Amino acid sequence: MFVEQMNTDREKIVLSIVRKRNEMLLLAEKNGLSSNKTIACSQELDSLLNRLNSLELTSKRTG
Repeated sequence: MFVEQMNTDREKIVLSIVRKRNEMLLLAEKNGLSSNKTIACSQELDSLLNRLNSLELTSKRTG
């Protein structure tokens, strides 16, 4: 059951990453790469990527 929950969490995070990446690209096109909105979105994307990495490391440890 724990593995199933981790897979569900992983799927949700991956979907969030895809959405946030698309949002960031649109913001960059509209406002430029160095705009505050683009940078904030990029930081949110970084956070999601870190969550995914952490989840996958936990998954490897628990086997």
